[in-house]
Amino acid sequence: MDAKDRLLIWKTVIALQAIDALKTSSKIIDIAKQNIEGVIADEALLDECENLKNPADIVAVRMFVNIIQNQFSLSQFELVQIRKALFGGLEESPELLRTTNLSKKEWALDGLSLVYPKAAKIQNQLNKLFEAETLFDFDGLDSKQVVKHCASFISSLWALHPFEKFNTRTVAIFFIKYLNYRGLALNNEVLAQSPVYFRNALARAAFCDGKKGFHKTNRYLERLIKKIILGGRTVLDPKEVHLYYDPNGVVLKVEGAEQKEQSASDRLDEKVSVAKKAPAKKAAAKKAAPAKATAKSAPKAPAKKAVAKKGAASKAKKK
Repeated sequence: MDAKDRLLIWKTVIALQAIDALKTSSKIIDIAKQNIEGVIADEALLDECENLKNPADIVAVRMFVNIIQNQFSLSQFELVQIRKALFGGLEESPELLRTTNLSKKEWALDGLSLVYPKAAKIQNQLNKLFEAETLFDFDGLDSKQVVKHCASFISSLWALHPFEKFNTRTVAIFFIKYLNYRGLALNNEVLAQSPVYFRNALARAAFCDGKKGFHKTNRYLERLIKKIILGGRTVLDPKEVHLYYDPNGVVLKVEGAEQKEQSASDRLDEKVSVAKKAPAKKAAAKKAAPAKATAKSAPKAPAKKAVAKKGAASKAKKK
């Protein structure tokens, strides 16, 4: 894995903390930079967590380590292992499925709540979902069908909300590893730039209110996945996923609807690029130094003559 690949993964895991409105600190930027430059080895990254107090920083490091590990199985066991790896020590019994019924208000739903499946049904639905996915064959599918299936599977998994909390970040890492498992080339830059869009798209995929004319749709999630695996110039604006978004400019119904992607990972991008450009700036400064000295030591008279010559030349042109 080269420095560019590392940078993209670090940007992704840092940005994913925005899913739960969490902010990373400058410490994680320094750790990421040192890992990208080879100062901190992959094997030593988890040791760095002992010196971190911000949960978002700790989870970002653990996400990076989990992604670069090639181990993956298409199973509930894998989902639980990912959650344990990310949130172990940050909550009690991270491996357990939720035992309470759950609902949560979502910005994309104009503050309405998603009501997730009852706790008693989760295990049975997980079994059915993973059994069907294990048997599903990608052979013979075109790119559009692949995108649709991936969106359907990951939205169905997220809609179960199998854990008490931290579901979206757990599913996000499972999602990245699932796409790799399916042999799909990923553009990690997309998810790094669109964590809030990802969250909103999952919410819309799970929401239905027939009386108000709203139905479940994977349209936005498909748009995201298409850009991740196929590329393209599609702009992913988190506002467009809102129930009352109008592309013609009508103000969204919800208060504070100007939801923007957080650019925490951009700090890493800037820091790494600045580090690369620093030597060039020093070299330029050295070259500039003799020139300034020459300019100071040069007599003023020739400069005036040069101005006079220019004036004479412009008069000659006018004639």
